[in-house]
Amino acid sequence: MDARTWSLLLNSLILAAGTCAVAVPAGAVLAWVLARTDAPLRRAGIVLVGAMLLVPLYLQAAAWQAGFGQQGWWTLRFGGPVWLDGWRGAIWVHAMAAIPWVVLIVGAGLRLIEPELEEQAALDGSPWQVFTRVTLPGALPAVGVATLWTTIVAAGEMTVTDLFVVRTYAEEIYTQASLGAGPGELALGMLPGVLLVAALIVAGLVLCARLAANPRPPSVRRGWVFRLGRWRWPATAMVGLALLLLVGVPLGSLVYKAGVLVTQTETGRLRAFSLGKCVEIVAESPWRYRRELGWSMALGLIAATTATAAGVVLAWPARRGGLRAAPAGIVSAAALAVPGPLVGLGVIWLLNRPGWPMLIDLYDHSLLAPALALFVRALAPATLILWHAFRTLPRELLDAAALDGAGRLGRLARVAIPCRRAALGLAWLVALAVALGDLAASVLVVPPGVTTLSIRIFGLLHYGVEDQVAGICLAQIALFVAIVGMVAYTGRYGVFGRGAPRRTRQNDGS
Repeated sequence: MDARTWSLLLNSLILAAGTCAVAVPAGAVLAWVLARTDAPLRRAGIVLVGAMLLVPLYLQAAAWQAGFGQQGWWTLRFGGPVWLDGWRGAIWVHAMAAIPWVVLIVGAGLRLIEPELEEQAALDGSPWQVFTRVTLPGALPAVGVATLWTTIVAAGEMTVTDLFVVRTYAEEIYTQASLGAGPGELALGMLPGVLLVAALIVAGLVLCARLAANPRPPSVRRGWVFRLGRWRWPATAMVGLALLLLVGVPLGSLVYKAGVLVTQTETGRLRAFSLGKCVEIVAESPWRYRRELGWSMALGLIAATTATAAGVVLAWPARRGGLRAAPAGIVSAAALAVPGPLVGLGVIWLLNRPGWPMLIDLYDHSLLAPALALFVRALAPATLILWHAFRTLPRELLDAAALDGAGRLGRLARVAIPCRRAALGLAWLVALAVALGDLAASVLVVPPGVTTLSIRIFGLLHYGVEDQVAGICLAQIALFVAIVGMVAYTGRYGVFGRGAPRRTRQNDGS
């Protein structure tokens, strides 16, 4: 490994470390306040943080650039130095995008702590002692998972680093591939970094398995609530400021850029905000970019459907753990570990075969290449959702089906899928959101004449966030918020429930 490779690897680690230093402590504290205290605004906080989970990274980068980038309203208004630029911009945008995931992962870990243990500790000590001796140790595995997740995402993405001109492994793969470098050459050069990220992913899966494994039956009681007392309103203010920073500032920046009117006067340019213009720009954006939106939806539907089907195949045997879970774990680790541009290069290597005219024709004149790249990106989240959903199926129900003569496929088709229809819907929606929001894997493999919305917006972002770009970003954010709403609705009604399918009356011939 030469000096350049070491430098790229070091830059990736610096970016990941800086992102974790900002996102993990802030997200962990916010998760505890939202999940385990009596602070007001908890429900609003959970909804808003959840809405940011599936908003793509390039949209979040666009939102922050609209405020504090080269052409941001703050920069133009005060004429000062660009606040989001270089390393500072890359770390900040990655951290703001990672905080909702940290809140989700740590919040789930806090919810899994048995309330009986905390109540028993409360009989012998103060709430602070309960927190330090029971709650905090119980949440540490989740904090570790959140740290690994943040590290992996930051090290494997090229969207933000390309915009802010920060050289990392993923960004270098994309740049060199754009200049015509071959897949084999780049794969050998990037192999050490890919292996490092793969090792982190495997460690993350092990931590997830340990976090989910609980030999005792789950408690049906509500979690122990920490009463904040005189700290209740300061905690509320902290939640409000966090939500303003995570959602209000970037979204408000896009709204302002979409509705800004510039008038030339004798003293210079006068900028004013017009709500009517903002609404008009956002409303007409889907039609203006209808071709890009159509290609994105077509590819997203294909990738989400195939990824969910493959997730069922991988997750069904993995529910029993042990060696049966190895294929699901290895495939998920590989799909998550490989940087997006390297996924695209792998698809090019697979399909761009001069000696195979059929593959060449499919590569140049069909959606196979981008659909395959998006399938890889969407496979891991769909598999992990279904894995945990199938794992919660009552063993007695499956044993009863086996006694009735149902084989493994029969138990899957007649018991598991009917019991976990909501989980299938959730996995499909999450896979769709991932496919719609992907840029790193698909940007290198789209055939001529096909431009997805993510690729179009990414190209426009290099010239600044103007009103039309802000408008389509707002329209796409509205689409992802709708998907998040459907995910939340689906997850609320029986995704991991323990119900059995309704029995139907059958004709037994009597």
